[in-house]
Amino acid sequence: MLVSVPLLWLAALRFSHLPPAILPPPGRVLTVFREDGMVLAYHTWVTLYEALLGYAIANVLAFSLAVSYYYAPRAESFVTPWTIVIKNVPFVSVASLLVITFGDTLTPKLIVVVLVTFFPLLANLVKGFKSADPVLVDRLRVLHATRWQIFSRVLLPSALPYYVAAHEIAFTSSIIAAIISEWSFSRRGLGYLIIEAVANYRVDRLYAINIVGAALALTAYFACKLWESWLFRWKADLQSS
Repeated sequence: MLVSVPLLWLAALRFSHLPPAILPPPGRVLTVFREDGMVLAYHTWVTLYEALLGYAIANVLAFSLAVSYYYAPRAESFVTPWTIVIKNVPFVSVASLLVITFGDTLTPKLIVVVLVTFFPLLANLVKGFKSADPVLVDRLRVLHATRWQIFSRVLLPSALPYYVAAHEIAFTSSIIAAIISEWSFSRRGLGYLIIEAVANYRVDRLYAINIVGAALALTAYFACKLWESWLFRWKADLQSS
């Protein structure tokens, strides 16, 4: 991608005949990184902080609900309709309502990130806990294992592959959700820079911001893959032996 994307970019410049005001050359975008590097770094940190904090909250909520679903099945039938409604509400319109309610604060941005990333985590965790071998759970109960021993040695290992798979979707989505949450009345973050660049017809800055946002999402994805390879490294050791 590091080679093909610039080549495709240059090919588009050569054959599309679009003016630089619409399709800026790569050198012009690199100039934005050189001249406005500190500004981009500051707003990138703001967006990254919102995404990571909101994602951490979503993980705590999803994990707590998934565990309660397993040990109290009636809770699942009561809460699931609410989670489905929340998942299908257009979060772009919700972001505007939250900003009007709470103002330009951290709260509405965290809520948007949680709304976007919460459901994939919850769905995968619930499926992972239900995939645990019931025979193995019954055997541990016969051996008078505690509830924590059953959870830590059977339920959690069964749910881990599903949980890791959910991160590949939800973690990258947290970056996008944080950027979108900054579109409405925000004065900081990459979303604010996007609106400012569009208003000032700074296409070169818009391309630079999109490159930064894509880099953040790709970094989140590859971080999940590295965590997965480290977490399940015993599988490679088992296959090699």
